[in-house]
Amino acid sequence: MVFLGERIPSWHRLLLVVPFLVSGLVSTSIGAIPVAADPTGSVIAVVLDQVTPIAPRPGETLRISGKLLNSSGSAVTQVSARLGISAGPLNERAEIAKTADLELNPEIDPVDYFLTSTEVDVSDALKPGDQASFEIAIPINDLPLGKDGVYTMMVEILGVSGVSGVSRQGGVRTFLPWMGPQTSPIDLVWLWPLVDYPAQEANGVLLNEGIPRSLAPGGRLDSLLNIAANNSSKVSWIADPQLLQVAQDLSGGYQVRSGDSISVGDLSQDSGQWVTRLSQALNSSPAVSDRLPLRVTPYADIDAAAVTRSGQETDVVRSTTAAEIVATNVLGQSVEGTLYWAPSGRLNKKTGDLLASSGVRTVILRGTALPPADSATVSTGLGILGTTYGGMNAVLMDSGLSTTLSLPQTSKSNAILMRQRFLAETVLLSQLIPSDSASRMIVAGPEDIRWNPSTDALNSLLDATGKVPWIKAASLSDLLNENSTSIARKPVGYGPKAQDAELPASYLKTVQEASEELASLTAVLDNPSGVTDAYSEAILRAQSSAWRTEPATGVELVSSISTGLREQIDKVYALSEGTITLSGESGLVPVTIANDLDRSVTIGVQLRGIPEARLESEPLYEITIEPGKKVSVELEATVIGGRTLSAGVQLLTPQGQDFGRPARIELVSTAYARAAAWVVGAAFVAIVLFVVVGITRRVHKAATGARAKSQKNEPHV
Repeated sequence: MVFLGERIPSWHRLLLVVPFLVSGLVSTSIGAIPVAADPTGSVIAVVLDQVTPIAPRPGETLRISGKLLNSSGSAVTQVSARLGISAGPLNERAEIAKTADLELNPEIDPVDYFLTSTEVDVSDALKPGDQASFEIAIPINDLPLGKDGVYTMMVEILGVSGVSGVSRQGGVRTFLPWMGPQTSPIDLVWLWPLVDYPAQEANGVLLNEGIPRSLAPGGRLDSLLNIAANNSSKVSWIADPQLLQVAQDLSGGYQVRSGDSISVGDLSQDSGQWVTRLSQALNSSPAVSDRLPLRVTPYADIDAAAVTRSGQETDVVRSTTAAEIVATNVLGQSVEGTLYWAPSGRLNKKTGDLLASSGVRTVILRGTALPPADSATVSTGLGILGTTYGGMNAVLMDSGLSTTLSLPQTSKSNAILMRQRFLAETVLLSQLIPSDSASRMIVAGPEDIRWNPSTDALNSLLDATGKVPWIKAASLSDLLNENSTSIARKPVGYGPKAQDAELPASYLKTVQEASEELASLTAVLDNPSGVTDAYSEAILRAQSSAWRTEPATGVELVSSISTGLREQIDKVYALSEGTITLSGESGLVPVTIANDLDRSVTIGVQLRGIPEARLESEPLYEITIEPGKKVSVELEATVIGGRTLSAGVQLLTPQGQDFGRPARIELVSTAYARAAAWVVGAAFVAIVLFVVVGITRRVHKAATGARAKSQKNEPHV
């Protein structure tokens, strides 16, 4: 091969040249003007439009094209572009992230040589804000590619800015895989989650257009379905049954809330077509049983760790046991089973025990949750997570691949960089895992189950799976059936960071309050079917891990659920009001109860004094009220004390718990009024007697005094 270029002036680069000199790959004709470092940093931004081929072979041509933008405040002249490459392949996976994160500083650049034969003139002068295009092409045979591996390459932009000479004005760095056909491939399992934000009220109204737009042509879920359908033999399908349910429901029409108003959506046809296309794709995918090759998450992808911590374990069990039923009802065929995709990539023991007890046998974790005990061992895709109910299969996503898939991909350039980095990661995995290892299965999946990847990048990667010599397609069923868990692992604790990422306790308290309101409504309905089911599912949607990143929508959803439940509860109420006078200290208090619901209820009622000590009354139960009817009953009550007593008319569930808000009445006892009259009469008589006795005493005293005086004045004989 002919290699013409220049070496970045630094003593440690010389050590890297030796292998090439020995192998004869570096021509002695190297001789170019050294390039000085730009101390001010990049002034020209570089974006890539093309890097082909993604897996180069001898005889092909490497082509790299893109655009430049002068993002500085001054003109740059003599602008050119050229290709640089490292002297040898990377040895460790950590070097990939380090290389990608390095600043474009020539003194620490992992690129060793710049190929003068690739230098192309771009522009005589780029003014501030100006753009220009470039394209570099070089035969693969002319590249200094020695042994198999991942090479670092860079498009460097040269130019003159200010008074300095030619120097680096910008650049972009990426990776070039170079692998021969004799490579031992890794078995790559692509996890393909179809999950969204379950923002749907109990009455079916959507809080926003997010789901319909995602299902519509060009939407996130539509793109994911199209990519996977075209590569059905290479992906392992995972879906939230709530998404399948809502997509089917929307096909019949839907409504969207906007503040206090509700509008009719216009994407219902797309939603129905999405479910149909998914079913067709699943039926065309390779299956290992008579079930559809689809695994489902718990309903609405419940945040199991947070909900368990809040004491609402029953909801976790309900969401896991309902998942397969919902999916089967939508698709018309049974699915492979239910698994749990841990939102933080880790799982605490209490949650693991609960999931295992509810029938979950597989959890998806990040590889860092169960790392090999020997740090030198490359972790493959399957481990065992111990629980009180036995071991669960732990599908371990490779952390490097997950991080790469989660890189920004909103621009074409970022998508290309992500793709090249993913290929680099897989190359090193194929080299680092011994060819005689018990397992060479690696799991690729996103960090965020609601991922929004680049369509072009994923199409390229899936197309490469099975074509490039270092990647072979495998399925999740292959991984679970392999049952190779020979790697000794050391579980990592759940930790405060994972706990802090959960749905907050204050939020789940509001969900718990809504659950209590639902339990109260369910208790009085003679036939709760069709009412409480809808609210029960809505509460599960409110516990979704989706609201970790969209908390405002979660709060809005819980608020709508609580409002709807209160409206239902308020339709069963006591009509009694005003003042009721008892004929004695005890008597019967009439109470009228109305039922404005569309189904019958069985209710109880109780009088409660304010304060309670002044009223004695036993509750009355088993009051059945037909829909739209009213019923009057009488409750025995004893009022203690003579003043008017305020009392609450509290409806009760059959179990004796408060139902709804109490009505207010006033109670007056006539017994105390009569007693007061007797007291007043007796007091009057007593006063009269007192007066008479007093007058009598005074008269008697006066008479006695007069006789004594008369006797004193009579003459003595």
